[in-house]
Amino acid sequence: MKFHLESGRISLFALALGAILALSFSAQPVFAQPVVAVQQTSGAANTVFSGNATSILSGTASYNFLGLYGNDTFNIAGGNASGTFVATELLNGTFNIVTGNPSTGVNSSTFSLLGGANSTFNVVQNNFNGSVTMVIIGGANSHVNASSIGPVSSTILSINLGTNSTASFTSQYTGNKTTINVIM
Repeated sequence: MKFHLESGRISLFALALGAILALSFSAQPVFAQPVVAVQQTSGAANTVFSGNATSILSGTASYNFLGLYGNDTFNIAGGNASGTFVATELLNGTFNIVTGNPSTGVNSSTFSLLGGANSTFNVVQNNFNGSVTMVIIGGANSHVNASSIGPVSSTILSINLGTNSTASFTSQYTGNKTTINVIM
């Protein structure tokens, strides 16, 4: 009789352990956050890099782009998630940036943009519910054009441009932690 009781306990223990293992491999945790990580390098001129995080509702997004031969275009759109966007062009490049999700304006992202001489940085801000930190470095004869779709929340812009460069800011800054630092 003792053997029969112990085997019943072992069977119950095995059944419980099997259920736990089955759930651990098949069920997603309730609080799981998606992570998107994209890295792309181009050894050809005139490459178009696209980093679009507007469909990411939660989690994090990380994009890292490197153009090596010039005349490259970087189209980057922030989303609802926290994100890090890095784009580097060794020669003249065009950077088109939208900071938040066009429908919700939510974004808490960091953008690091580096372009050589004759680069253009077009920034459209629509992060009315999130904060944006942006570092832009451009060579000689570079241009920064920053605008917004309505009021934008906290923004930190750190911009260093070479000689004969221009910077234009027409964004409607309303955040209480907005800092703009430009060196030309």
